[in-house]
Amino acid sequence: MDSSVYWIWLVQCFGAGNSRIWEALSHFGGDPETAYNEIKAKKADFLTEWERKSAETTHLKQSEEMISYCELKDIDIVCFDDERYPNRLKGIFNPPALLFCMGDISFIENEISIAVVGTRHPSPYSIKFAQKICGELSKVGVVIVSGFALGIDSMAHQAALKNHVPTVAVLGCGIDVPYPKENTQVKKVIAKNGAVISEFFPGTPPSGKNFPVRNRIISGLCLGTLVIEAGLKSGALITAECALQQGRDVFCVPPADLFDERYSGVIRLIRDGAIPTFSHIDILYEYYQNFSHKLNAANVYESYAVSQEIKNADEIKSHNEYNNSKANNIIEEKDTAKYDTSELDEQQAEIVKLLEKNGSLLADELSAMLEADVSEVLSQLTELELLGIVTAQAGKRYSL
Repeated sequence: MDSSVYWIWLVQCFGAGNSRIWEALSHFGGDPETAYNEIKAKKADFLTEWERKSAETTHLKQSEEMISYCELKDIDIVCFDDERYPNRLKGIFNPPALLFCMGDISFIENEISIAVVGTRHPSPYSIKFAQKICGELSKVGVVIVSGFALGIDSMAHQAALKNHVPTVAVLGCGIDVPYPKENTQVKKVIAKNGAVISEFFPGTPPSGKNFPVRNRIISGLCLGTLVIEAGLKSGALITAECALQQGRDVFCVPPADLFDERYSGVIRLIRDGAIPTFSHIDILYEYYQNFSHKLNAANVYESYAVSQEIKNADEIKSHNEYNNSKANNIIEEKDTAKYDTSELDEQQAEIVKLLEKNGSLLADELSAMLEADVSEVLSQLTELELLGIVTAQAGKRYSL
C-alpha cells in the first residue's frame, strides 16, 4: 500500500500541524506504516488518553476516501517522503507531514523565494511600498510566497502574477475552501505556474488557530521574510518569529510614522536586528552571490536605476553639493584606482580588463568581445555592480 495512506492517517489521528506526529514517528524509526501498526496494536504507551481514543476511531478507510476525493478534485498530496516535498521545509521544526497542492511546489527548491507578510488593512504608504517592492522583486525573478489573505498578501501575489513570475500561496484552511471569497478565481491562476498549498484537509474552514500554525510554512519555504506594516499583535510578527527560529533572514520596511501604532511591530523587529529595507536591492544584496544566475540581470539594473532617481529639485541640489565636496578626492582616487580581481571568476576579471581599456561599453559590445551570451554578460555585470566594481551609466553603458 502507498505510504501516503499512512501519512494521512497520522494527520487525521493527531491533527494537522501537531508536532506529536513526529514524536510518534520517532518511536518507530520514522516509518509511518510501522507507526500505524504499532499504535493500532496499542503498543504506544506514550500516547495521551485523547490520542489513544483518536487512534481507535480513525481508520485507513478514511484516508483512502481522502485520496479518492483529492484525485477527483485534481489536488495533489505531497507527503514528507515524496521527492517533490521541498527540502527547505524538511529542515524546520515540526514540518508539515503532508501538503495538499494545486500546482507544482517542487520548483521552489532552487529559487530565491521571499515571504511577504503584513496587515490586512494597510496604510496608503504600505500599499504603495508593497506594490513597488513586490513588483521589483518579481521583475528580477524572485519567487514571492505569502498567505493569500486580503491586504499585503494579495498585493504580493498580484505583483508576481502581473510580471508572469510563479508565486506560492499558503492557506490557513482547506485548499478547496473559497476563502477569502475575493481571491477565489486568483487561486486557479496562481496554480497554473506556481502553487497553492495547505497542510489542512480539504473542507477545513478558516479558523483563527489555523493561521499561526500555517505561518511556519510560509517562512520555512523561503530564504527570508519581508514584513510590511505590522502592529504588536499582528500575525506577520508570528511569521517573522518563525523565520528567526528557522535561521532565516527578516527584512522590515521602515515605518512611515514612528508614533503610529500600526508600525509598532516593525519597530520592534528592526530594534531586534531585522534588516531595514528601502528597496528590493536591500534584499538582493543578501543573496546575489549564491543566486545571481537566477536573477533577470537586465531588470535588476533597470529597476535599480528607477529606484535611484532623484525626483525632487532640493534633493538634486543636495546630491550635487555632496558630490562636489568630494570631487577632488574622488577624481584623484579614480586616476590611481586599481581593482582587485583576485576574488573574481575568469569572465568577471576579463570584463574588468575590457572596461579598463575601453572606458565604457554596452553589454552587447562586451558580449561580442567575450564571445559569450548577452544574458550571461548582463548577469556578470549585475554581480560586479553589486560588488561596487562596475557602474551602469545612461544608455545602458557600463564602466568601472
